[in-house]
Amino acid sequence: MQTIVLRFDYQSSAKIEELQTQINAGSLKKVTSLPPHLTLQSFIQTNPVDLKKAIQPCAKKTNQLMINFSSLGFFKQKGTFFLAPTHTEALTNLHQSIRLATREFNDSVALYEPDQWVPHTTVVNGTAAQFWGPLFSRLSMEFQPFTATVTAIECWSILNGKTENDWSIFLD
Repeated sequence: MQTIVLRFDYQSSAKIEELQTQINAGSLKKVTSLPPHLTLQSFIQTNPVDLKKAIQPCAKKTNQLMINFSSLGFFKQKGTFFLAPTHTEALTNLHQSIRLATREFNDSVALYEPDQWVPHTTVVNGTAAQFWGPLFSRLSMEFQPFTATVTAIECWSILNGKTENDWSIFLD
């Protein structure tokens, strides 16, 4: 699986990693969290080099983007707590641009299609149901809204639970 993600500046990543560390106690699986990111698109099996060729022209036109994380969210299906960005035209436009740039790849994951995409940055996955309330309380106490700067677009390959960074395009 290949995933196209947005990466954040060092200071914002450190804030998110601190939340991940504090909240990981209630996770059912003890795995290392992925670096802080926001997923734009995902593919079942696509050549990362081809994805880079498709995305690079769009990325070159994209400046660093400010994202306001103003609230918390929860996906019950996977016991996932996440940071929810404020909906902005710039984020929506970037998502649509990446989608258009990769439209020739027919193995995209439906969750990242424009009418299904829920932009978010995961804090913890796989939380056991008995911890939902206490973890949400703790996360609510720890979380303070903040603005993150998107500094790069990356492609990650995920295979057998291992993630590899295939490429990064840094934004101006």
